[in-house]
Amino acid sequence: MPPHRHVPFAAALAALVLLSVPTAARAQSTPLPSILVELLTHDIVLQPNLANPALSHEAHFIPGVDTKEAPYLFNQSLVSQISTFPLGASTGGFSYRFDSETGAPVRVSDSFGPAFAERARTLGRRQWELGFNYQRVSYNRFEGTDLESGDLTFYIRHENAEPGQVPSVFFEGDVVRADLSLKVRTDTFAFFGNVGVTDRLDIGVAVPLVRVEMNANLHASILRFSTSPNFTQIHRFSDGSSERTLSRGGSATGIGDVLVRAKFRVLDAPGGGLAAGLDIRLPTGDEENLLGTGATQVKIAAIGSVSAGRLSPHMNIGYTFSNGGNTWMNMTDEFNYAAGIDVPVHPKVTVAADLFGRTLRDFGRLRLVDDRFLYQVATPVPGGSPSLGPVQEFVAPQFQAQAGNLNLAYVALGGKVNPWGNLLLSAHVLIPVSNSGLRARPIPVIGMDVAF
Repeated sequence: MPPHRHVPFAAALAALVLLSVPTAARAQSTPLPSILVELLTHDIVLQPNLANPALSHEAHFIPGVDTKEAPYLFNQSLVSQISTFPLGASTGGFSYRFDSETGAPVRVSDSFGPAFAERARTLGRRQWELGFNYQRVSYNRFEGTDLESGDLTFYIRHENAEPGQVPSVFFEGDVVRADLSLKVRTDTFAFFGNVGVTDRLDIGVAVPLVRVEMNANLHASILRFSTSPNFTQIHRFSDGSSERTLSRGGSATGIGDVLVRAKFRVLDAPGGGLAAGLDIRLPTGDEENLLGTGATQVKIAAIGSVSAGRLSPHMNIGYTFSNGGNTWMNMTDEFNYAAGIDVPVHPKVTVAADLFGRTLRDFGRLRLVDDRFLYQVATPVPGGSPSLGPVQEFVAPQFQAQAGNLNLAYVALGGKVNPWGNLLLSAHVLIPVSNSGLRARPIPVIGMDVAF
């Protein structure tokens, strides 16, 4: 084997060492999916009344149903993208046809093809491909709201306070505002191998190694609608103040959900023709740390590609069946699509542009809906009960869970270069074009593969 063919193996081995060995050193007591749950539902605790424990209010601010559900839906959105993010096309850039007369493979394509969509071409009988790609994803928005600026805001009612109703006891009109800022980043190194069983059938496997980092800050402040300025001692944090910042974070590293796939070319045409694809994603990742879904997913797809001069358009349509999940989420079925074009601008250079996306059926969404908080300002009365002012109203947008599909779409732009032999280097950028769910900044992806 020529020396350059050892490159993917050496890189894969290095990635295994770098990503797998430090896992134990980064172990943590709080699993990643629990970080937001703990911050929003358990960490906001007020100072107890030591002089009169019966009047303590340290645990009297209880998140509502929607606030409690918010971190679970966020985790669901996060894991659905981390664990099922596209790992690249199932067939590499070189495509051959086995010549029965000479007993040798003959290359049949001038284009190296797209990176994240599929074309109907196959590797060719007895052809192998090994390679890897690396992508770094930094998430910066959730349902259109900036993640890192503290604009993810939740309002937590006092215990017994009901939406749209005047509290039965005046101090229950106070509200805790929780401003969440969040940094989430993933690094994924995917090692893949494909083999041409026949000229029409390819099978392959992709093994992702994933590192997830999450750091959250929650700035909690007491909105003293009813207790200010005369009853501020009722609701306080442990340091006696009305504001407090809480933090949690962690990371996890390990193997994600392994992908086994196959492609069979049904009809021949210049540029490929029509093929059927099958992907099986196995629940091998640790779902308790956002490294896997805990579900088995099976995708079937129709793949079409043609040649029109130097242009090679392609289109994919598929459906993913999901079964299972974990203790806090179930994966839903998906509709998948991709379309694009690749162009060999030089015998050793191909550029490509693709639009690909997913529609997660009945996934559930969080949307901002105006919420009403009623309260009365209390004034002390010597020897009697406090005097209450008129009922007032505070209206603020709250995240509320709603049923519905989640649509995710990306544009992939980039190219592949063949520096020598059957070695390919690739570089692409994925640009999110949808604003729903969890949205990332532009995603750089680099890769390398070799055919033999």
